[in-house]
Amino acid sequence: YSNGRDYARGFRNAIKQARAGRVVVFIDCTNLLNLRHLHDRDRGWETPYPPDEDGEIMGFDDVRTHSGSGDGREEGRYAIVTYGNGVVTALQARKAMISRIEMELDVIDCPYLSDVPIGLKEVIGQYKGVLFADICKEGPGSNVLSPMISQLKAENSLPNNWEFVAAPRTYNPLGNTITFLSQEDIIDAFGRIVARDGASNDETGSHKLETQAAV
Repeated sequence: YSNGRDYARGFRNAIKQARAGRVVVFIDCTNLLNLRHLHDRDRGWETPYPPDEDGEIMGFDDVRTHSGSGDGREEGRYAIVTYGNGVVTALQARKAMISRIEMELDVIDCPYLSDVPIGLKEVIGQYKGVLFADICKEGPGSNVLSPMISQLKAENSLPNNWEFVAAPRTYNPLGNTITFLSQEDIIDAFGRIVARDGASNDETGSHKLETQAAV
C-alpha cells in the first residue's frame, strides 16, 4: 500500500481473509514508512486513520485513482498504473509534466499484486494511453506488472497505446534510493505515449519533455 489510510483498510481485509482460511502476504515499501510530504513540505502524504468503528476495508479488487491534473478536475485521458512507492513517484512526475504540458493524467494505485483487480479492469479501457510503472526491477520474472499487462491484452482490455517502465536491473545500496524507479524514468516513458498519440509538438515530444524533478 502506498499510504497509511489504505494500509489500515487493507490490513483489516487481510485479517478478515486470514480468519476465513486464506494466506495473505504484505510487502512493505520501507521508503514510505516515515513519508509525510508529497511536494516540498506540504504534508500531502499524511492521511487520517480510518476509525475502527466504521469497519472500512480495502478489498483485493479495489484501486485508488488520483484523478485529473491534481486539481480535482475530471478523469484524465491518460493513466499511470503503479503501486507502493511508485504512486508517490508518479504523482511527483505528473506535477513536473503538467507544468509543461496541458493534459489530464490519472495515477491509479493498484496495491493487489497477485492478479488484475476488478477495479482496474473496470476503468482501464477508458484511457487513450496507459503507462505501467513498476517499482521492481525490469527483466523476466523480476516485476509484478508484466503478468497484469499480459492478462489485460489477452482479455482485449488494454488500450493500444501503452508503455512499461521499471526500476533498473541492478543492485540497490542499502539505505539509498538511487536505483529506485525515478521521476525521470516515468517522464521519459510517458513521453513515448504522448508522441505516439500524435499529441506531441516541438515542446512536448518524447525528446523535448523536460525531466525536472518536482519534489
